[in-house]
Amino acid sequence: MPTERGLGDEHHASTAPWHVAGESVLDVFMTSAPDDLTPGSGSDAGWPQLHPTTQSAYNRILWNGGLSKSEVAKKLGLSRTRMTAIARDLEAAGLIVEGGREQRASTGRPADMLLARTDLFHFLGVHVRAGELVAAGIDLTNKVVWERRQHVDELEPSVIGAQCRAWLAEAKADGLRVAALALCGSVERIDGAAEGVGLQAVAPEATRSQWEKEFGIPVWAEDDIVALTAFEQWPRLAEGQDSMALISLGREIGFGLVADRKIILGAHRRAGRFSHVLVAADGARCPLGHRGCLWAESSTTSIVHDVVGARTLGDVIDRAAAGEQTARERLARAARGIGVAAGHILNLLDPDKVILTGDSPSILDSRTEDFDEGMRTVYTVPDSPVVEVTVFDFLEWARAAAGLALYRRLAEYDH
Repeated sequence: MPTERGLGDEHHASTAPWHVAGESVLDVFMTSAPDDLTPGSGSDAGWPQLHPTTQSAYNRILWNGGLSKSEVAKKLGLSRTRMTAIARDLEAAGLIVEGGREQRASTGRPADMLLARTDLFHFLGVHVRAGELVAAGIDLTNKVVWERRQHVDELEPSVIGAQCRAWLAEAKADGLRVAALALCGSVERIDGAAEGVGLQAVAPEATRSQWEKEFGIPVWAEDDIVALTAFEQWPRLAEGQDSMALISLGREIGFGLVADRKIILGAHRRAGRFSHVLVAADGARCPLGHRGCLWAESSTTSIVHDVVGARTLGDVIDRAAAGEQTARERLARAARGIGVAAGHILNLLDPDKVILTGDSPSILDSRTEDFDEGMRTVYTVPDSPVVEVTVFDFLEWARAAAGLALYRRLAEYDH
């Protein structure tokens, strides 16, 4: 049965490495290099230019909440002399501080700890949807330290660029040192936008290149499901877990996949088109002509369309709560469809867990039996699978974008 985490629950750093765009950041940085190469000098304009091995050492210290020199050296296969030089370089760049002596389980002895400074640099994420841009600034622990919302009348590159320019100036005035920017939204159709308006239309590559020159920092544009998948995998995959699937329900249906702690992306930079998998043989037809697909059974668009007089999913939920049979049956059908989809994913991929987000919490509220019924029609393994339901608001989507900017920035030294 799904378990739900509320909005107030914080995402914290774990010992699990972060992966983006199908690559392990930590694996990327573990390329060997001659010991006599030295890091580049820091820059007031952005993230310091570090030797790849030095950057890898910093990432280990950051993501593990602090390590001793010997632990870092062991993880990266470095000599004691090389690790001492790296620690000195990181201290000179202001990225780490010594944290005193601490008993270490790995050695059974006290060791001098190295701790990452997490307040020097910040990362800005912007979630793009029709009518509104939502921004979140985070520090190196993924903690939101700055947020903004802005109504926009149209989704045009000039409008997006002007707002990002204004926010970067405002963030700087507020004391933030922004090292990277990421914009996230649907690459197929931005939430609430007209048909065919996707993220690449409002933040095309050529325009982003111009923004990078003007802003002096890297600028990425990524599908919001990719950002959310990366954001979710970090705190949710425990020791010994390396795979996860994510389904985000809304007007459209997004799908994310992590395997071997890496985000899996296909030829079109998506995990795949899962919206039209069959979940009900006798279901309704979607606009593409598929009968009983996940979109026709469980998307909010199809749910609202099937309940006469309803304008939003909230209307359907309220009417179901008031006892209206049509609304109750329609939501139960949607919950069963989500269950069947989760069962298919469990059969096909066998992930450690499945995470349901978007409008899933509202649809599944008090309907877990319908969800379980749907899942068990296709998933027959005796062991109970791990299925989690996560509530996200628009600030969290922006926070996910900022987190993606952070880890893309740290991964940039893959040379």
